[in-house]
Amino acid sequence: MSNWGDVYRNTKKALLSAGYPEAEAEAKVILAHVYGGDFSQLHVRFFDTCPYERQVEELLKQRLTGKPLAYVTGEKYFYGRPFLVDERVLIPRFDTESVVEAALLLARDRGLRTALDLCCGSGAIGITLSLEGALETVYLSDISESALAVARRNKEMLAEDRDIRFLQGDLFEPVTEKIDLIVCNPPYISNGDYKRLETQVREYEPALALWADHDGYAFYERLAALSPRYLNAGGALVLEIGDTQAERVCALLKESGFVKIKTGYDLSGKPRFVSAPYSDYEG
Repeated sequence: MSNWGDVYRNTKKALLSAGYPEAEAEAKVILAHVYGGDFSQLHVRFFDTCPYERQVEELLKQRLTGKPLAYVTGEKYFYGRPFLVDERVLIPRFDTESVVEAALLLARDRGLRTALDLCCGSGAIGITLSLEGALETVYLSDISESALAVARRNKEMLAEDRDIRFLQGDLFEPVTEKIDLIVCNPPYISNGDYKRLETQVREYEPALALWADHDGYAFYERLAALSPRYLNAGGALVLEIGDTQAERVCALLKESGFVKIKTGYDLSGKPRFVSAPYSDYEG
């Protein structure tokens, strides 16, 4: 039976041989997941016998088929917390943390108490807002009941004591009251860009959460037109965007009467969200 160090090196070598550029990091994630702790804890046990070599090999086998690592392990860390994910939901991206930070800042500065996470998927945005901010109630809404099932599990696992409620339907369809803060990471990939996505994204992640009509702007058009009906005075709107979409999305919000629209950036310096305070709405 191999020790943990041998299993780690063999896993990394297999990933490198298959052309995975983040082989070292992925090997650490796989072993830490099987071990049930942080890799730094596992590192000091490299000379101990590994009783889970078969489990590591099974996860490695799945990864070598091209299946995204987050789906292989069944979790993805977001804002420092492990969210359950599978093929029913989009894998949360690190870039989206900048969207959450912008929403938290607006909520704090304006004393907002209710929030709506539209197109919530795994619930990463809404649950993080509930845990990190002073919001009293957060609604998670998605058109996909199967995605909401994942979000419910994440709520139970990470935020059982929080007032998080679930809505199922197309955008604002199930919303029956006005909200202080609306946050949305909608599908925004155009048909042409969708065909050029990485194979592991296109073949495994739900197209429903990625692709949008009208060259990727279909949801932004609807969000700009409809959100004023559902925002309380003094509230705010925050939308994640693709890094080439800021100008058009800002224009859509301006056409709907929003002013003081802001474009925000992720840590790589790319446009990642637009926000608009509702108290400055003049539509």
